[in-house]
Amino acid sequence: MISYWKDTKQRKTYKVDTTSEKDEAYIYWVQVHMFDDGAFVHARGRDVVQGKYKAKEILEVTAAPSTEKEYISSLKDYFAIDKKVRGQFIKQYEL
Repeated sequence: MISYWKDTKQRKTYKVDTTSEKDEAYIYWVQVHMFDDGAFVHARGRDVVQGKYKAKEILEVTAAPSTEKEYISSLKDYFAIDKKVRGQFIKQYEL
């Protein structure tokens, strides 16, 4: 089963995948936020939780249910920022 979650405190959007044959859940997350001073955080990753239902128990405490559309929107924001940062890095270091 796949579910989506949003943590407004950490500003992360999660996709939880429990379809593995093993007794584990994969938590894919995206974090995108711009601060008032122009600094920003953009990160993404994957965590593995032992026990398929443990991930849901954790997220029920820290996050609210979300949608695939919101998760995809966060990914789009992440990749837009990543593209700009990567371009600046390549230009600065003449790669």
